[in-house]
Amino acid sequence: MNFFDIFLFIVKYIPFWATPMGLIAAHFAYLYWLKAYKEIAYFWAAILLFCLTLILIYLMMGGPDQITRFFVQNFQ
Repeated sequence: MNFFDIFLFIVKYIPFWATPMGLIAAHFAYLYWLKAYKEIAYFWAAILLFCLTLILIYLMMGGPDQITRFFVQNFQ
């Protein structure tokens, strides 16, 4: 198993890791925002934005089969 196979596996299952990660990041961003630790809250908000962006790209590409097909056709 090479790196590209691992990458395709991660990309194929974006909603299954990005959704819980985004929810946890949103919780910590809100928690640190209330405690007035703005820099740490911005860090967690950036992780949340990253997860949301990946989920939107995943949906716009058409789901697991189309996103993996895109990467296989363009990068292998």
